Amino acid sequence: MPRSSYSEAMQQEFIDRANKFMKDNPKTSRARVAQYAGVSVSVLERLEEEGRIQLPPVLSQKQVRKLSPWATNLGDLSGGRSRFS
Repeated sequence: MPRSSYSEAMQQEFIDRANKFMKDNPKTSRARVAQYAGVSVSVLERLEEEGRIQLPPVLSQKQVRKLSPWATNLGDLSGGRSRFS
């Protein structure tokens, strides 16, 4: 059994938070689940290895790009509108 810095009650709280977030956001990434739960991804992965939680699959590079708002961020760089003119 691996060592843990968290008590059993804290681990259960992380699991509950993660499950709630994954239920509300089914297409989320592991990093966002971990951020919402308040722990790192490695802690959730360890809990998954122990069989206590089921994390979403790792996103491919294409899925990651699709989720980012790069098109809206680049829209201001096209020169159409400028805040400084």
